[in-house]
Amino acid sequence: MLIISLPHHAKEAHAGYAHVHSDGHQVVRGAVGPASLLSSAAGEVVALIPPSRLSWLSVQFPPGSHGTRWLPVLEGLLEDRVLDDMADLHCALAPSSANVPKTGGVALVAICSKSWLREALAPLHAIGLVVQRLVPELSPRAQPLLCVMGTPELSQSVLCHHQGVTLLPPNVSQWSAFPPYGAFASLAHAQAPLVAEPAMVERVEQLLQRRPLMQNAAQRAVVATQSEWDLAQGEWAQGRTQRFLRLAQQAWQTLLHAPAWRSVRIGLATLLVLQVVGLNAMAWREQQTIGLQKAQLDKILTSTFPAVRLVIDAPLQMQREVDTLQQKAGRVASTDFEPMLAAVANGLPEGVLPAQWHFANRVLRAQGLTLQAAQANALQIALQAKHLQLRQEGNDVWVIQPEARP
Repeated sequence: MLIISLPHHAKEAHAGYAHVHSDGHQVVRGAVGPASLLSSAAGEVVALIPPSRLSWLSVQFPPGSHGTRWLPVLEGLLEDRVLDDMADLHCALAPSSANVPKTGGVALVAICSKSWLREALAPLHAIGLVVQRLVPELSPRAQPLLCVMGTPELSQSVLCHHQGVTLLPPNVSQWSAFPPYGAFASLAHAQAPLVAEPAMVERVEQLLQRRPLMQNAAQRAVVATQSEWDLAQGEWAQGRTQRFLRLAQQAWQTLLHAPAWRSVRIGLATLLVLQVVGLNAMAWREQQTIGLQKAQLDKILTSTFPAVRLVIDAPLQMQREVDTLQQKAGRVASTDFEPMLAAVANGLPEGVLPAQWHFANRVLRAQGLTLQAAQANALQIALQAKHLQLRQEGNDVWVIQPEARP
């Protein structure tokens, strides 16, 4: 996953972006550099919108404002509440309030400037980097969270609450004038979340008499990607295929790296190891059984025919020895004309006969025999059962002979 922080001033994007490479749960590495150095093969690309560029408004929707009507209705409801032209504002509804325009009620809406967003993303689009999600760097949350960023010389304090995200003034004594901060202060004894960047930890502890949790910008960026908010809508919306691939990628990253799935990963790894060990054990056992059967066949051959010194193919060698004994006794062997002719006749299709037969030195030739590929394969299989080979000489001559003696 590649997480790119968009700057407050869009012109700063041409100088470089602060970006973080992550597995979706932890920081892999972070840096600041121009868009040309960012890799399009880094996985899912997420752009973070800074809190200074987002406004949060609670809007009372009338029933039936869903579908294609919700945006015109929203523009009408916000026209008197915003200073900019509504045509230049990009709005996104809270994920938990997706059904509010249909049923009616109050919903939280995130708003930012379209022109700023286009200009901030332009260098990324110029190099072919597709931003799949637009996520607020700090999102609303049920339990208030105070986040202090920057350095003592240039700091910024942001309060996240259920009604939105509020930028607090530099003077701490003025924070009590903001109603959301009153809710945070009332929860101080319950250890309400308080985070600060490393350079601001001691300063925050002195001012608020509480030790904050240290969280740098890269860690904050990774936490932001876990938000349900996604402002990639309208002209920045992704198609169904891209969304499906993104969700699949997120699910894979979660399975690989999420702490909550650690036991599942251990279980799957254990199951895989057991399967591999089990398959190897079964293969070893089968090899032992086959080796034992082969040794028994070899023993039967050498004990029955002591003249055989070297055993290569026991069944074939035993058949050869039996044929030799039959020939010496004046009996018909499997490599004589009649058995070979009978084996070929059983394998030939009905009505298919050669013009002539020739037999010499245990080699049977069928001349004037025309076989299709399927018919030749079927005959070859039938002859193999009798330890005979079939090969073609010319267009219409087929040769049948015993398998090569080992």
